[in-house]
Amino acid sequence: MQHSGFSRPSLPTLIDTIRSEVLTRCQEDNVLRRCDAEVTARVQAAAVHTLYGYLDYLARNMLPDLADEAWLGRHANIKRCPRKGATKAQGFVRWEGVPNALSMSSDTEIQRDDGQTYTALASTSVVNGVLRVPVRAQKAGQAGNCEDRTALRLTTPIPGLSSTGYADEIQGGQDIEDLERWRQRIIARWYDIPQGDADGDYVRWAKALPGIDRAWTHRHQNGPGTVGVMVATDDPDHPAPTQDMLTQVRDHLLPLIPVAGSGLTVFAVTPKSVPVSLALSTDRPDIRSAVIAEIKAFFQREGEPGSTLFLSRLREVISLAAGEVAHQLRLPTTDLPLGKTEVPVSGPVTWTPYAP
Repeated sequence: MQHSGFSRPSLPTLIDTIRSEVLTRCQEDNVLRRCDAEVTARVQAAAVHTLYGYLDYLARNMLPDLADEAWLGRHANIKRCPRKGATKAQGFVRWEGVPNALSMSSDTEIQRDDGQTYTALASTSVVNGVLRVPVRAQKAGQAGNCEDRTALRLTTPIPGLSSTGYADEIQGGQDIEDLERWRQRIIARWYDIPQGDADGDYVRWAKALPGIDRAWTHRHQNGPGTVGVMVATDDPDHPAPTQDMLTQVRDHLLPLIPVAGSGLTVFAVTPKSVPVSLALSTDRPDIRSAVIAEIKAFFQREGEPGSTLFLSRLREVISLAAGEVAHQLRLPTTDLPLGKTEVPVSGPVTWTPYAP
């Protein structure tokens, strides 16, 4: 059984135990291949072994730390901690130098080169030669997010308008909550019992929203009796939520907080770009990608506002990258202190020759 002093007997052990018990009771010493005692021992051992397996399964799922996905859902329902669903990316597509007479109707489809499709949310007209159309991804998930200036193309031509526009702040798409992140939220719900306006309550309420992965409470943000809630997404490159997401967080918190907490401020973290310069003894594109992934994960994991990022820890995570043999970290050169509203993000990475 999981985390107990009981050891589950193996099937051969159960067969031997039952066979010995039957022969002893029947006062038989000779074991024949097809005797009744042998058949009885094997049949009963198989049944008992199945029951042990089911008990082992129950022991594993009775608490959320080891529960499988279906049972984790039951624990979440009991603790009112549902899994966060996937969300669709939303933003704008922009055309410049467009005749003022042009407009685009709602439901117009615009497509990225990889097949990701976006739909115009409203009829939009040109203003001062700029057509800025609000769009939403048709499919939920992070794949719908776009870097600014990513080319997007009309699926149906519009006379007088170039087929190619460019992404403008298309963000907010989130995949369904990762199973282990969900598990940690459920376990935290066991530890952080609601206390009617404690710091942990604001954090838990904010993190219940899709797209919000981290949150912090700032007491007396705007004077005595006021509360500030700072939030961040789980996107390592864009941790600051959009204004729409901040509004959603505030609207979600207002019915939950006490009347005395009416001085509520919800604000985004401040990304702090950290440029990195390093040299790899074995320099290949796949190793570079692995190093960047490890650096981003490190910044997300240990980049707490008000903390310090230690160079020794940064060197350690670079060494963990798949394929990395040796490296020389040239930038940053000192430990990195973070302000009380700052979280680190990976800045430009410069690759230099390795000096033996």
